[in-house]
Amino acid sequence: MTLSPPTRVTAFVGAVVLTGLAAVVFILGRGALGGEPTASTTPAEKPAPRAAPVAEPATAGRVKPKPRVSSGFPAKIDHALRYSRVVVVSVSVPGAAVDGIVRSEARAAAKASRAGFVAISASNERAVAGLFAKTGVLPAPAVVVVRRPGEVVTVFSVTDAGTIAQAVAEARR
Repeated sequence: MTLSPPTRVTAFVGAVVLTGLAAVVFILGRGALGGEPTASTTPAEKPAPRAAPVAEPATAGRVKPKPRVSSGFPAKIDHALRYSRVVVVSVSVPGAAVDGIVRSEARAAAKASRAGFVAISASNERAVAGLFAKTGVLPAPAVVVVRRPGEVVTVFSVTDAGTIAQAVAEARR
């Protein structure tokens, strides 16, 4: 069987390219790419051993920070509870018209009553599961008012800003 001249040239060029790639991989090796020393390094080239970290001296006036205690809510709500005593949580389906209205009413109520606000997408299964575990039931669009340290005050479905603001006021008492 004879090969045509273009086929021979293509086969030759392919063999040269593969040989070049194999040579590059062999020369560089895994150690040089991974940051590990190769067999060709001499003892003089090896990095010096690191010194043990020095412990900071304890000061009498220094107060250790208290460990953060999780409220059992999703991380966004835990974060908001660190900065606000009361947090308004809005759970809505992205793109749904009624859910968007409820979310904007919840945001307005939180702003008017100076409470924290967290919007959670209903498609975020992890966050919704954490909320469901704490509340037991979640309506389609949901507004949940949470008080520090992680106590659910009330759960609404479709509601207005005035009702949510009143629930925030009652949560502060």
